[in-house]
Amino acid sequence: MPVKKITRIALLSAILYVSKVVLEFLPNVELVSFLILIYTLVFGSETLLVIAVFNLFEFIQWGFGVWWVSYLYVWPLLCLIVLILKKAVKEEFLVWGIVSGGYGLSFGGLFALAYLPVDPSYALAYWISGLPWDVWHGVWNFVLVFALGKPLYRVLKICYDKMDYGGRNG
Repeated sequence: MPVKKITRIALLSAILYVSKVVLEFLPNVELVSFLILIYTLVFGSETLLVIAVFNLFEFIQWGFGVWWVSYLYVWPLLCLIVLILKKAVKEEFLVWGIVSGGYGLSFGGLFALAYLPVDPSYALAYWISGLPWDVWHGVWNFVLVFALGKPLYRVLKICYDKMDYGGRNG
């Protein structure tokens, strides 16, 4: 893997991780969903590697838990959704805000899936008890993408295009 690509993945992963740590004092207000969406729009499937490194950072800090298993599918799923919708939605950040808001709203339900094998009634109770926080999460996801999505997307796109020497990103 070329040095530029490794450096880019490391930098983007560090930004993702630090943004999560800095906002931990605000319940269900996070930049992870926002950044994964923007990263995927600019860097495509390379974002899956960024997510893998981010998940490793989380594991190193917090250790293993069922919550961490959720991280192994919740964040890559967001990336895959963006990859699937990317050609249709393009740069319509109102639509991306709705997608991100919907993802935040469904986050607790997706997260609870990891608890199904442990105890289905616990998974359901976990999801239902967290619904007010999921609404809060969805609202903030929408606001962040709608307000900041286009400017950050354009800045990262310009940076990425400047790194592209004759179509050889790496």
